Amino acid sequence: MRCVCHDGSVTERIHDSEPDLSEGVVRMLLQQQRPEWADRPLRYLDASGTTNVLYHVATADGADVALRLPRTPSASASIQHETELLPALAATSFAARITIPTLAHHGEPTEEFPFHWAALTWCEGEDLWNGHSSVDQQQLATDLGQLVVAIGGLTDLPAPIRGPGDRGGPIGELLDTLHAWLSVPAWNAKDLVDVVAISRLADEARELETEPYDVGFVHGDLIPGNLLTSDGRISAIIDWGAAGYGDLAQDLSPAWAVFDEPARQQFCEVVGRDDASWLRARTNELEHTVGGIVYYRPRGHALADVMTATLNRILDEAGLAS
Repeated sequence: MRCVCHDGSVTERIHDSEPDLSEGVVRMLLQQQRPEWADRPLRYLDASGTTNVLYHVATADGADVALRLPRTPSASASIQHETELLPALAATSFAARITIPTLAHHGEPTEEFPFHWAALTWCEGEDLWNGHSSVDQQQLATDLGQLVVAIGGLTDLPAPIRGPGDRGGPIGELLDTLHAWLSVPAWNAKDLVDVVAISRLADEARELETEPYDVGFVHGDLIPGNLLTSDGRISAIIDWGAAGYGDLAQDLSPAWAVFDEPARQQFCEVVGRDDASWLRARTNELEHTVGGIVYYRPRGHALADVMTATLNRILDEAGLAS
């Protein structure tokens, strides 16, 4: 839904209790903490995500920044994690392979805005929200597969470990979360997704509940909006607030979030995971997509469309598309 703020500007309000994220508040924050940006051109980004509102600041020296303003307390915690992680990530060899944001300012809470926030270097490129018809699917699958392997090899970074109930954590608890999305009446899943088909796929993963899995570093949210392309090639990976150590299968999500056949097969060959990893990866994405649909569809956010497309690819691959 859209919210008209006290200064007349318009932003998207998604969650029930969000702070004022209008331009007036943003300029107040900048005046207090980065006054050199306070009077610069400021543009609200329609691509703002579900956890953060995004603004583009055109700086005087041309080193533009993206402001990430959390919508919720948990998003504020992710911002604090990301501001600690990004400098360490920038010091790795991975940063030489692909553009990642760097920290330009760690914003502190104020009376007007109660959360930590961040200014990150602006990354040029077009995200994959609206499809990627101009991108060579096979090349993208190869490039992204190689980057996923490289991410999984990163070590000694300041990042949390995935716990029970988290995507990338133990599969049994994740299946319990998926069951809750499907069965709790308040989510109305039966009117939004194919509960029978999804439950059938979830049951196939129960055999893995006690099986060990490889733990490594994962980005944790490789959805189309966090992948930027330029000149037909992947150019940047953004939004590292969900990164941590967990099941490496979690970063196989682009297999369905981004790719159709046969690019999915190309991605599979490049990353080289075993069948159990792919089953856990599919289960992670099932929970991700179902939760995204039942939560964001009633709120009218475009993420529900992205998640629906991903879910349809999973069901189609399994021969369960309606």
